[in-house]
Order: sequence, then structure tokens, then C-alpha cells
Amino acid sequence: MSGFTLVFGALAALYAWGWWRAKRRGRGWPLWRLALFVGSALAIVAVMSPPSMQWAHDDFRGHMAVHLVAGMIAPLGLVMAAPVSLALKNVPAHWGRRWVRFVSLPPIRVLGHPVTAALLNIGGMMALYLTDLYSAMRHSPGFALWLHWHFVVAGCLFSWAIAGPDPAPRRPSLEWRFGVLVVSMAAHATLSKWMARFHFPASVPPDQVQQGAELMFYAGELPEALLAYLLARQWVRSRYRQPAGARGVTP
Repeated sequence: MSGFTLVFGALAALYAWGWWRAKRRGRGWPLWRLALFVGSALAIVAVMSPPSMQWAHDDFRGHMAVHLVAGMIAPLGLVMAAPVSLALKNVPAHWGRRWVRFVSLPPIRVLGHPVTAALLNIGGMMALYLTDLYSAMRHSPGFALWLHWHFVVAGCLFSWAIAGPDPAPRRPSLEWRFGVLVVSMAAHATLSKWMARFHFPASVPPDQVQQGAELMFYAGELPEALLAYLLARQWVRSRYRQPAGARGVTP
């Protein structure tokens, strides 16, 4: 049993327990969030299973499919399920204050800044595919394991920094986050085009590079489009939020 199976299996079970406990105490939590979190966790377990990892090792197209699920799609689902908010519903109030103090620490604020998250996310992909790191990863199981964890964590961090629903004091403005997302989307698209045009990684057969880059370009647009939609929805809600004093008043 891999570490991914243990970690994300445990997280899915813990989330389900938190959902059940909140419902039992009359502090309901949406069922769709439970399904989203558990489904995303199981998706990571599936793509990190031995058969999928063997496919990813032998075929660049398999590697790209695993990367898209584990590094982009599943992290977005995990973050949008708002696990921290659910946890705070199940603990005493002082834990909420501790969380606010924790995410307000300067190192955490730097790490959780959209620019930092984007650099860790897209910068990691550029370093892997435009250098010899991909070839080194294929010959080093330990390095490969570290990279897979990096992409999962970086994907979660990026989704949370851009549009995560969990509390994040002193978060940059919506305009700032949208700007970072647009630049990240452009960098992601440019990377895939460079890979197809200039044959990166060089150690991979050309047909696999071409198809892997196309998969990265087209399938990678889905989570990015969802993030853009979520940001736009947040902007609309903040722009047209009704004043507290006017609620319930019929004109």
C-alpha cells in the first residue's frame, strides 16, 4: 500500500466523519462537498496506484494524465470542498482563532500568496519538462515520489490561494488573484506549446511528447476555467452584495 493511499484514504475517512458529526449536531454540511472531497481523494489514490504509476513511467502520455489529475483536477476538488471550514465546525471556537493566527504568520502568508503558489506550481512544471529533471525522475524512484507529492501539494496551494473558500485573512484582492491566474494560464499554455514545438522533454519519443503536450494544453484548461469561474462568481457576490440593513426589505 502506497503512502498516497494511506494519506488520502485517511483524509477521505476523516472528512466523512466530520460531515457526519456536523450533521448529527445540527450544523449541516453540503452533501456535494462530501462527494467532491472523497471523489478527489480517491482520484489521487487511483492515479498513484501501481498500475497507473507503471503506465506513467513507461509512457509520457500516461505521465501527463497522472499529472493532470493529481496536480490540477483533484487538488481543485479537495480545496473547493472547504475541509478547514468543516473542521472548524467540529472543534471549539478557540481553534478558529488559532487558525486565523496561523495563516496570518508572515511565512505562511508568503507561502500562501498567489504569486508564490503560481511559481511553485507552473515553475515546477517548467523545471521538470524543460530540463533533464524528467529523465532523472524516471531513474530515481525517491525523486519521482518527491515530485508527485510536490505537484499534489502545489496544486492544492495554488487552488486555495486563488479561489479557496476556506478562511484566509489578508488575502490579496480579487483583481490581484485574477491577474495571477491569467498569467499562470498563459504560462501553462506556453509551456505546452514549447514542449510540442521544441520536443521537450528531449528523452521522450516525439509522438509521445506531441500527444502529451496536447493533453496538457486542452485538459489543463478545465481546472483553470473553473478557477476563473469561481473568481468571477466571488467578484459578482462582492460587487452586488446587499447591505445588511437592507436585507429582508421589500422596495
